[in-house]
Amino acid sequence: MTGTTIFDPAQYKASIRTERRAAAPGWRAWLEVLEAADGGQAVSRSLLELAGIGPGDAVLDVAAGYGEPGLTAARAVAPGGHVVCTDISAEMLAVGRERAAAAGLDNVEFLEFDSEELAFKEASFDAVLSRQGLQFLPDVAGVLARLHSFLKPGGRLAAAVWGPPQTVQFAAPVPLIRAELQLPPPPAGIPGPFALADAGQLVGLVEAAGFTDVETGTMTAVYRTDSPELATRWLRDVAPPITSLVDAQSPVVQQRVWAKVTQAWAPYTTADGRVRLENQAVWVTGTK
Repeated sequence: MTGTTIFDPAQYKASIRTERRAAAPGWRAWLEVLEAADGGQAVSRSLLELAGIGPGDAVLDVAAGYGEPGLTAARAVAPGGHVVCTDISAEMLAVGRERAAAAGLDNVEFLEFDSEELAFKEASFDAVLSRQGLQFLPDVAGVLARLHSFLKPGGRLAAAVWGPPQTVQFAAPVPLIRAELQLPPPPAGIPGPFALADAGQLVGLVEAAGFTDVETGTMTAVYRTDSPELATRWLRDVAPPITSLVDAQSPVVQQRVWAKVTQAWAPYTTADGRVRLENQAVWVTGTK
C-alpha cells in the first residue's frame, strides 16, 4: 500500500457485504454461466478430488457464496456425511439454500459468518474447502490457522483462488475501464480478486498455518455467453465493484465505457459469435 492509503478492515467488510447483497440477484440469474460443467463446476470437482472427499465425511466450505463447492461436496459425502457452508453475506447464502432445496440436498447447512470469526470445535471436519474466497480476506494467515484447528488429524484443506490477471480473461476489460475513467490501479497489498495470485505466496501462507504436504497447481474455469453484449451484461450483473465505478459517471460516459467493454471481448469471440473466457485458478492443498 502507499503511504497515504489506510486500509480499514471493518469498513472493507461492510463494503463486501454491500457488494455481495447487490451481486446476489445477478449470480442467481447467471448460474448457468457460472456453474457450467467446465466452469465453476470443474473447479468444485477438482477441489473435492484434491481433498479426498467421500461418503460420510464432514466438510466445511469457507466463503461459500451461493454454495460452492459446498453443494457439490454435499452430493459426494452422502450417505452419512454433512457440509457446513459459511459466508459473510446472508443474501448469497439464501441463493445457496434455494439451490440446495431445488437439488433435494438435506445434508448441508448455511451459516452467516465472517470467515475471521468462525467458531467450531477443534477436529470437527474431515476437509475444509474454499473456492475463490481466501483472496478477499484481510487476515488470510489467521483464517488458515483457524481452519487448521477445525480439521481432524489427517484432514485436508483444498482451496482455489484466481491466478494472475493476465490469465483470467473475464477481467480483461477492467484495465480499460480504469483507463477510461482515469482511475489509478488499486493499491497493492489489500484483499481483492488477485491478492493471492502468486502461488509461492499462497503456499507459504498455508505452510505457516501448520499444514504439511502442501502442494499447488492450476486449473481452468471456462465461462461462455451467447454474444459480446451478453458478456457485458453478465459482467455488470455479477461484478458490482466494477459496475459501481461506471454507474457513478454521467449517462454519456456510461454508454461509452460499456460499449468499449463489449468491444474488448473481441479476442475471445468465436466464429459463431459466442464469447468464451478461460480463467486460471490456482489451487493449494495441505494436510493436518
